[in-house]
Order: sequence, then structure tokens, then C-alpha cells
Amino acid sequence: MSLSPCYSNSNNAGGADGLRLELTPACFYLLSYHHLDMAKFESDKGSDVLTLSFLRRTVRITGKNLRALAMDIQRRNAESVKPMPDRYGSMADNAVWVKTIEIEDEKAQS
Repeated sequence: MSLSPCYSNSNNAGGADGLRLELTPACFYLLSYHHLDMAKFESDKGSDVLTLSFLRRTVRITGKNLRALAMDIQRRNAESVKPMPDRYGSMADNAVWVKTIEIEDEKAQS
């Protein structure tokens, strides 16, 4: 169960069908877990990067303590993810804190 204001878990016993990525309060993406091809977690000096490869797009999430988020994504438990302002980052000692979410479409990658 997520204790972070940056993401929420699914209430479904079988996990979520999709992941909602809220870039801003006025803009979000819905991506199907069925299209998740690869996930890569990297940690270096207190800064984490979680890269998710979906069909025709790549998602890059940066922040702190993202391992728990990566594990919930592996189990399809993460239902929504959103960044939090920098001023809240210092409050999240061991909690997941998402600094940025970047989504790159396949066309832009070419």
C-alpha cells in the first residue's frame, strides 16, 4: 500500500489494467499495463530514475525512493503517479517522491 502522495495503488485484487500518469493537474496520460514492455530502475546518490517502455512511447520518472514504485508497477498495483513540487521533497524521507515525469512518443524518438 502506497504511503506517498505521489502515487496511488489499485483496489482491484488482480491489479490495475492501466497506469495514469498525471503530468499536471490539467493533463494526464492513461497507458495500458498490457503494453508495458520493459522497466528499468536506476539509483545514484539519492536520486532515482525509473524508465518504462510502453508500446510507441517511453516514460522517464525521476525522484527519490522510486524502488517501491517500481515494485508496485511490477505487480501492476500502481494506478496513478504524479510529480510533487520540490518543496515537498525534503518531507519525504523514506516515502516515494516523484520529481518529474517525461513521456516521449515514438515519433519524437526517430
